Amino acid sequence: MADDQNTDKPVRAESAYHHPLPDGSGLLFDQTTQTAYPITESARLIWELCDGEHDFDQIVSAVETKYDVNRETAENDAKLLLADLREKGLLADRDTA
Repeated sequence: MADDQNTDKPVRAESAYHHPLPDGSGLLFDQTTQTAYPITESARLIWELCDGEHDFDQIVSAVETKYDVNRETAENDAKLLLADLREKGLLADRDTA
């Protein structure tokens, strides 16, 4: 499973989009459920990298570099956010991406 996650290239769901806020954070919108989710600046970075081009390790490295945190912290934060985004339907299903 860990290998799958490390090579997985998350993709935003077509029904989801984000609106950046002036402080660097943002709002994610799910057009299907008409629900908005506030996200932090670091979550917004991860969201923007969910473009199908960046794998988990690249996302973690970007967080690690931008926020000067250790690898373990960046991995844990990215895993939690990606799991939450998947649960909310904001990321495309791996089988359909």
